[in-house]
Amino acid sequence: MAISSHTLADRLHQITLSGLLTWAEFQAFQTQAETGNIFASGKIRVLILLENFTGWEPGEQWSDVSFFFKHDQDIEKIAVVSESRWRDEMSVFLFADYRQAEARFFTESEREAAHAWLSEGR
Repeated sequence: MAISSHTLADRLHQITLSGLLTWAEFQAFQTQAETGNIFASGKIRVLILLENFTGWEPGEQWSDVSFFFKHDQDIEKIAVVSESRWRDEMSVFLFADYRQAEARFFTESEREAAHAWLSEGR
């Protein structure tokens, strides 16, 4: 599976992307996030790890950004840990410039810094 998630701590969630992310997998993840009520206890913080990530399945369906904007107010911070080559594409994928949540990018060697940043102000 190209996408998986689990809770690291209260309102801190980790999402791991690996391989080629398909639209069907992404849709299933969105449904799981909504039915799992991860947004029920207040704003969350998200750690996104890209591990052996090869990108997104080609297609126009990725222009559907309704989930991002529906839950934008539910997310406080987003930290992305990845190879630097994914920085720009992940910024576009996350709509980082248009979100209320602050999104920061960290290299793989800065993973602990990403955790520390997400924990600030908790």
